[in-house]
Amino acid sequence: MKKPRSRLGQVFLKDRNILDKIVRYSNVQEGEWVLEIGPGRGALTEFLLFKGVNVIAFEIDPSLVSELKRRYGLLLNDRLFLVEEDFLKVDVEKELVERGIQVPIKVVSNIPYYITTPIITKLIETKNLFNEIFLTIQKEVAERIVAKPGTSQYGSLTLYLKMFFDVEILFNIPRTCFRPIPKVDSSFVRFRVREKPPIDVKDTRFLERLIRFSFGGRRKKIKTVLRNNFGKLPFDEIEEASGISLDRRGETLSLEEFERLARAVKNNLKR
Repeated sequence: MKKPRSRLGQVFLKDRNILDKIVRYSNVQEGEWVLEIGPGRGALTEFLLFKGVNVIAFEIDPSLVSELKRRYGLLLNDRLFLVEEDFLKVDVEKELVERGIQVPIKVVSNIPYYITTPIITKLIETKNLFNEIFLTIQKEVAERIVAKPGTSQYGSLTLYLKMFFDVEILFNIPRTCFRPIPKVDSSFVRFRVREKPPIDVKDTRFLERLIRFSFGGRRKKIKTVLRNNFGKLPFDEIEEASGISLDRRGETLSLEEFERLARAVKNNLKR
């Protein structure tokens, strides 16, 4: 059996009780299609297939693809499709359509930690293809994603995801359940795709810029952040229009407050 390749972030979940729990919490049903990112040696794939689920899996490592083909040869191109491509670079919708897989479908995956953010970003970009996304990710990242305003974990990632998903940590997974044993614990997280954002965003790009600026100078007051990035503005008018004190710091603002602030700032920049 091949050794995990560290450059690909290969850490394999081995605990069969946890694998069974992942499948149960994902509430997969017999006959439905599930997308798996980085199936590795097929430990989770096995439990999904045993449940009666059909799987389309994206695996970039040729040696692992060969191992999966040997292990599941009888199910290939029937209940299991293997896409030998980098998930981050592939046209996911095209791959689904070519195989006659109707969307939206679920994602259930134990993903490589080192590309967690790029994978989540790709899932946001293709969110119309999915109804629910279940991911095993680093516990620290999971805590950042669900953090509350004013906490040390709260940041731009928290707010960005909240625009598109309702996120919940379902359970934590000790590092000892993986081989080789990583330095961090994990969490199994559900991302439920929102039908529409929780706020009425007029200019998503401007809102994202304002959030990024605010957390780039995390300890700076909003007034300082605005001055540094947009120049001289009528701060009194912005405070009145948004209902937000510009003496606050960005890390204390909710998504709804950031949207009000962005709208007030944008209106003044147009003048």
